[in-house]
Amino acid sequence: MLVLSRKVGDVVTIGSTVKITVLSYDRGIVRLGIDAPKNIPVHRKEVFDKVIEKNRQASKTNLSSLKSALSKSGVNLQKEIKEEVQPEMIKFSAIKNDNNNIG
Repeated sequence: MLVLSRKVGDVVTIGSTVKITVLSYDRGIVRLGIDAPKNIPVHRKEVFDKVIEKNRQASKTNLSSLKSALSKSGVNLQKEIKEEVQPEMIKFSAIKNDNNNIG
């Protein structure tokens, strides 16, 4: 871990695209400004942890529930899904509606 001491207004760069500016320090609280491209996600640790947990929960979705939700949404499965099939092996096809648009 790199440990730095910075003053208000100082900037730290990460690579060539991310800049972190020390905005203020008041009663033990440091305010940072982070300038990063939109394709680089920036989250507080507690938010990032919740995103990871939600992704773990979603990856454990019961396939029966998934098939039920998909059938209600109008998405057709190209082949029958069995409980032991890995999620990345499931293929979907779009349905054409009455206006010949894919829906």
